[in-house]
Amino acid sequence: MFTKWSKKEVLTFFICFAVFFALVLVTQLPGFASPLYWAMFPALSAFVAAGPLTCVMNMKRGFGSAAAIPLLWFILYRCLGELGMPLMWVWMFAVMVIAEIVRACIGYDKKVSIRAAVPIASLVPFGNLIPMYFTKQAFLARALEEMDPEYVAGLDRYGTIWMFLIVLALAIFLSIISERISERILKM
Repeated sequence: MFTKWSKKEVLTFFICFAVFFALVLVTQLPGFASPLYWAMFPALSAFVAAGPLTCVMNMKRGFGSAAAIPLLWFILYRCLGELGMPLMWVWMFAVMVIAEIVRACIGYDKKVSIRAAVPIASLVPFGNLIPMYFTKQAFLARALEEMDPEYVAGLDRYGTIWMFLIVLALAIFLSIISERISERILKM
């Protein structure tokens, strides 16, 4: 990512970021209607995130291309007052670093590096819910400050390791499908 960007590349990057941000937000908003949807939204979020990530990784083949959009998304969400639990940060940064390492190890010029890094980077928005699975009591206590106790009880029901594994597997599967669709759209 340390190469000079053309105006077209900068514009493409910000369009991809705007699409990423909007689509991830759209997948989160219905979450307040159902605890089950909220527990499952990371799978849908990974599906919609994969397209913009594929576009940017294909456009810029170097260090930072896997983490650029997720990092900007993280910064913007923090500025909006979201992502208040440290475990969320740990998940998100770990996922970004792993995506970058995978991309670098496979080789930036190989299409398979995009295929491997996109499903990993697509898991960044999943960080919103990681405390629900691993620090459940702290997560539920914060949720009670904003949500109805009945809704929080539903979150408690779905905040299991089994649900985490199901959602994780589904998110990876859907992001792989989305990445392949994006490859065809971008004619990679």
